[in-house]
Amino acid sequence: MLIKFKHFIGTLVLVFPLLGGWSAGEVKSVQVPDQLPECPVRFIRGTLVAGDGAIWAVGEKESIYRLQVGDGAYEKSWLNMDYYSGFPKGKNFTCVAEDGQGRIWAGTDDSGVAVFNGREWKMYDRGNALNGEHVYALAVSPVSGEVAVATSGGVSIYDPGNDSWKALDRSTGLVEDQAASAAFDSKGNLWLAYACGGISYSARKSGYMQWKNVQAPWYWDVKQFARQPYQPYGEGLPSNACNVLACTEKDQVLVGTCSGLAYSNGISSWRYMRGRDYARKNTGIYGASARKTAVPGEGNAKMLSEDFVSSVLRNGTDIFIGYRTAGVDVLDAGTMTVRQRIRKGLENVDVSSFVVLGDGSAWASTYGRGFIGLKKGSLSYQLDRKQQDNEIAFPSPGRKEDPGAVLKRLEKLGADAHAGKSIVFRGEDWSTKGDWCGKYGVTRATLCATNAPMGNSEFEAKTVSYRTLSSVPDMPGYQGALSSYWIQGLMGLNRNKGDALRWWVESIKVEGNRNVLFDPTDSIRTEAEWDDHGEVYPSFVDGPGIWVIVEVPEGVHEIALYFYNPNGYLQNESRRDYIVEARRHPSTSSMVLQFNNRGDIEIGEKTKNGNALAAAMEQWQALPVEARTRVSRFAGSGVYKRFMCRKGGIYLFHVCRNGSFNTILNGVFVNEKIPWEVRLPEELPYYVDGQLAGIIPTPERVGASTLGEKEKAVCKPLYELQYTRKYLTPAACSLQNRYILALWRQATEKRAEDGCLADILQWEARVTDERVQASFDETMKRSWDQSQIYYIGNRSRDFMPHAPGTVPFSLRELRLMAKLHIDWRQYRDDAKTPPEKSVQEMKEFLKKELLKQQTNKQR
Repeated sequence: MLIKFKHFIGTLVLVFPLLGGWSAGEVKSVQVPDQLPECPVRFIRGTLVAGDGAIWAVGEKESIYRLQVGDGAYEKSWLNMDYYSGFPKGKNFTCVAEDGQGRIWAGTDDSGVAVFNGREWKMYDRGNALNGEHVYALAVSPVSGEVAVATSGGVSIYDPGNDSWKALDRSTGLVEDQAASAAFDSKGNLWLAYACGGISYSARKSGYMQWKNVQAPWYWDVKQFARQPYQPYGEGLPSNACNVLACTEKDQVLVGTCSGLAYSNGISSWRYMRGRDYARKNTGIYGASARKTAVPGEGNAKMLSEDFVSSVLRNGTDIFIGYRTAGVDVLDAGTMTVRQRIRKGLENVDVSSFVVLGDGSAWASTYGRGFIGLKKGSLSYQLDRKQQDNEIAFPSPGRKEDPGAVLKRLEKLGADAHAGKSIVFRGEDWSTKGDWCGKYGVTRATLCATNAPMGNSEFEAKTVSYRTLSSVPDMPGYQGALSSYWIQGLMGLNRNKGDALRWWVESIKVEGNRNVLFDPTDSIRTEAEWDDHGEVYPSFVDGPGIWVIVEVPEGVHEIALYFYNPNGYLQNESRRDYIVEARRHPSTSSMVLQFNNRGDIEIGEKTKNGNALAAAMEQWQALPVEARTRVSRFAGSGVYKRFMCRKGGIYLFHVCRNGSFNTILNGVFVNEKIPWEVRLPEELPYYVDGQLAGIIPTPERVGASTLGEKEKAVCKPLYELQYTRKYLTPAACSLQNRYILALWRQATEKRAEDGCLADILQWEARVTDERVQASFDETMKRSWDQSQIYYIGNRSRDFMPHAPGTVPFSLRELRLMAKLHIDWRQYRDDAKTPPEKSVQEMKEFLKKELLKQQTNKQR
């Protein structure tokens, strides 16, 4: 049951603190129910027990809900917090925390963090405080009251002492910009657990500007197939893929990873313990790297129930450990051994967090089943409500960074940069979603499997250069030509005989879901993906996974991979969590004629040629990994993972299954970074020859403005940074993102006089709002309408059954209508006036005309 008030907002806001006649500052006994009322949030991502005893729940597909303490007991229903003004527009929330002033902070998956002061909500995003739109975690210092907001673009620290914000990223010492979890210890020191980079620690006295890092080996074998230790216990971290970090009252640090639990009483000394499935994972590694290991019994108290630790909480001498599929373990904090394994109601569901009340009652918060009871307490506890001001001020917006100062830092980094790696991870984009046209794939784009069973939607800019082959492998004496760009998907090696990459269409036409990639081929959104068929393989098998080959000519390019989980709210499909590794192949010869769809099938069939190709792929695995990232929780919003390639060549992206249900990928996009002077209107992509008739989304279209000399003066150096190799290091990429944001924030203040510049910089910052979305929809509609003028096939419902604006005639009939100068538009569903002849009458007329023409020809 839930309560959602629609009226008398001002009155009720004053009433809530006085419910039950309970004055602030008064200590009273609170009765705890045996079972919590059913929470409307089923896919819970974060929970909180606030200082006033209220329980908060945030998650996906729903709003934010609060269970209040009323007259000495918890209410019987949850309050929907969208009742208060200023509530965020989205429905996907990731985490929740309470600061020292009693304000509630709730992270979103694509629009920053929302703060509630007891009366209303206020948003803090990339426009006024943060460097990233997706909030992974929140933490509050018990010493200074500082709030750490871990985002997709780094960690932002709000200091209530001086009401200011500080930005942390790779340019200030972080290992990566994406911290999966954050926590402050009892001394106010900040700890970060990265999604794909181990652990970092910074002392409060350093201002969080000096960092110590701890990492595990990325591989535990020479051939780079074993991604976790072979042993069940050991020193150090078991994995750099971290899920959750907690600092306990005893200054013990607990870190849940994809390969077990790590624990320490300091930064320098770590130990780990693994899950019982570690043994099967040893046997599930590919090839000679696999090791047969006896499966430990469930009675072994030194072994966790599962390797994938998703949540951790210490309460007294109990440590609650939540897993992706194996329920909850309760550990003895003194001996670090399991004393209870809880499975009931938690089978095959992710435990995202815990709620423990003052009486000792405990619940598991799950991703799919709401709250599940773990432990009954005494069913009452004493609660001391702290006195709070009637109105709590909101944090001030962040001070806007000076673009010039950021640029100087960037130039200094560039001057000190060495040759660097061939490819670096630039960052994430959770804002653009499926509206890729004009932002990604400006040079080349592949929408995976949209033309299944074995075809993609392929797009390219104006004709690219081709190179002539003096000879073609396996075809002596034959000369051919190859494009300088190439995108190919393959299934990984650890596969069953006869298996190959699947081309899967989830839904041909999707309405109202911007996460699905827009397909200009027929002007609809088709949910489709490459799929490694992972559902037929046990979760302990390392693979198959997906390999993506991208070949680019000499020059600087951005390569982006798009991930969206369309059925991530189903029990099994919700378990999609990948690690992406980027390598550069040393070969200068193209592999397009070997590693194609046919080659992928032959690898699965284990033919002679297939075995040779598999042996070559084994060598790929041993190549140095130059960049990594992690993809998780992408059901609410799709995400682009952006890489910068410093030079031409063949790049290999390995999307590792990581114990997931299966591995999917929706799109691959390539942007050539070219000098501003070369970026003329005719250089803009029109994809498949005239398909979009030269009409594509651009920032100028958002506000119907024209790029002038003033705007060019700002944009030119911005583009130079993106194709200058010395600025393409991990730290410099973070600074580039900050530089673009600083320019955009500055231009936004002057939008009235510099609207075009603000639109361009917003475009480059990948900040999407309703204006940008409306411009995209209108532009793509105009583009499709224009393409129907050039291509008769785009008018036919027979030929394009799912496309908009088509008419119920065949290609042959439409060609005849064009020849007879009959306006086909009168038969569109959106025609303003009815046609002169009905569809059937027109078909009969055309049939007679066709017979007449055939008769005349025979004469």
